Amino acid sequence: MGQKSYGSGEIRDRFTNAMFFRAWWPAMISSVGWSLSDIADAVVVGHHLGAVGLASISLILPVYMVNAMFAHGLGSGGALEYSVHMSRGKKDEARSNVSCIYMTALILSCATAVLGLLFLHPLLRVLGTVPSDGALFEATKAYLRIQLMATPLFYYANIFNYYLRNDGMHRIAAIGSITGNLCDILLNFVLVLGFGMGTGGAALATALGQIISISIYLSGVMDPKHGIRFGLPARGWIREGAGRLRTGLSVSVQYMYQMIFLLLCNNILRRLGGETGIAVFDVLQNTSYLILYLYDGTVKAMQPIVSTYYGENNRQGMQTLFRTGFLTGIGTGTLAILFAECRPDLICMLFGLAGSSAAPLACTAIRIFAAGAFFGGISILLSNFFLARELGFFALFLETLRGAVILIPAALFCSRFGLRGFWWLYPCTEILSLALVELLVIIRGRTSRIFKLPVTEDRIFRRTILSSSKDIGQASVDLEEFCEHWKASMAQSYTVMLAVEEIGMAILKHGFEKQQNAEDSFEDPGPSRELDRVEASELNQEEKDTDPLTRRAAFNRRNIRDLPINYITGRLFRRLMRMSDRTDSVGYIQITVLAMENGSFELHLRDNAVEFNPFSLEGGSVLESEDLDATGILLIRKRSKKFFYRRFQGFNTLVISV
Repeated sequence: MGQKSYGSGEIRDRFTNAMFFRAWWPAMISSVGWSLSDIADAVVVGHHLGAVGLASISLILPVYMVNAMFAHGLGSGGALEYSVHMSRGKKDEARSNVSCIYMTALILSCATAVLGLLFLHPLLRVLGTVPSDGALFEATKAYLRIQLMATPLFYYANIFNYYLRNDGMHRIAAIGSITGNLCDILLNFVLVLGFGMGTGGAALATALGQIISISIYLSGVMDPKHGIRFGLPARGWIREGAGRLRTGLSVSVQYMYQMIFLLLCNNILRRLGGETGIAVFDVLQNTSYLILYLYDGTVKAMQPIVSTYYGENNRQGMQTLFRTGFLTGIGTGTLAILFAECRPDLICMLFGLAGSSAAPLACTAIRIFAAGAFFGGISILLSNFFLARELGFFALFLETLRGAVILIPAALFCSRFGLRGFWWLYPCTEILSLALVELLVIIRGRTSRIFKLPVTEDRIFRRTILSSSKDIGQASVDLEEFCEHWKASMAQSYTVMLAVEEIGMAILKHGFEKQQNAEDSFEDPGPSRELDRVEASELNQEEKDTDPLTRRAAFNRRNIRDLPINYITGRLFRRLMRMSDRTDSVGYIQITVLAMENGSFELHLRDNAVEFNPFSLEGGSVLESEDLDATGILLIRKRSKKFFYRRFQGFNTLVISV
């Protein structure tokens, strides 16, 4: 028998683009804030100390890269796993993931800081400066000491940002990031230019900015409605933390490669052009923040949604997001690239090199770098999409090519052409890396793996419908064939159908505002009469003397597990027969049902109504009202193995396992 695909019907994807752009604006604001913060030190120190100040900041960058590798590795790997767990309704596993990442970050950051401070002078020698360098050595030492002491702040500022975005709190993540970074910039002017604290003042401004960001992030982290609060990690947290770090390193390993590259280039440029060559190199590094962070903002908006869709087995959503995300990221990055190509003199002015002997060399280097940044941005988008899809091998392969295997030989080769030829290493590396990855994917025939799902397509029932009773009823009926095809038991089949019907109707009544005035037409006299008949024989005299709704609630609580299947079928049949009178609303409901290999069925519902948890209908406050739909909701909950609701990216999301 051939495989049958249960597609999404005629209604296109109504959720992905809205979810993406809802996350994209805060992510872009956050990324712009990070880029401004990263360049603030160079801008202020460059104007205050000139080439010596810029050179000292460039020498510090390898230490920053080591911290960034571990902080972003823990944040991206942990948040990715958290998002997948939440998309599958595994809230306990998600919270355990958070606790182990927080504890791993604490130990790793403190160890890094202590070791760096204990071996400060040997570390400075490795970075490329010794006491005989005079002003350069002192400026580098002042910055490095404060940076090391602030290492735990750097870790947690990044990790909190990752988890807030993956838990749908993009606004808090953006506000914390931009506020902290703006304070960093302001404090740079105050401490460096106002108080004359030099590079030490720049490092202190960065640390204070991170404290401000963390204080804002904590309002979301400690929110009891979400699952990213501090908690004691479960047994085996070291192994789990190392596993999540290993996942995140597929992309964050680029920082280790950059550390090696920076150490190499600082020594090459010191030989080729002294402090001038290193200063121009630092300007290029900061220009990369202005351009590549725009791609990073798009990645931050895409990753939580890709991970969620992967957990839901939503191929259509991943394809839509891939197309929208790449077009948006490339378009935004190209605008910054064109600016760098047309006005490199303004960038030189920004970093205090305008009018200096280094300005012509810097303008040439900026133009060459910008040409390669276009291809580098595509690589950033592609590698992070691979990571979110749990295709870590392809992400690691791409980042290894562009960060080490091609980049370092290209740097050695281009150094033979002097200072003006050295900068061509950037476009050569980015173009060749991207071409080799694409060639490898094509040769291995793995193009389809980009959108491959854990569950095969024939085991997925997918439907996006109008939020109308007629469409809800039709989807519920169509599910019967799908359930029968995958050998569902009678109880499973009708529980899945009833879940779509009951929850869909509850969303229609309580979620979509235009449907709230028509609640009376939803009453179902058939099941009510059946309950009344059973009540007459099973309820005691005291219960009979109470009002009908209280009798119904008492009956539900006592007998819901034992309701016969004919009650379910009868209720479903009568409800479907009465649905044709309902009018359409302007909303949409996305239904995905997965026939799992272990014989269970997993139901995912997403709607664009106002915030509404259908399972809240079984609460006492509702049972004390005149809403009889709590009966069906309570029945679904009792017959489900797992149920989970959350408001994610502006939409109601529900997971039920039967």
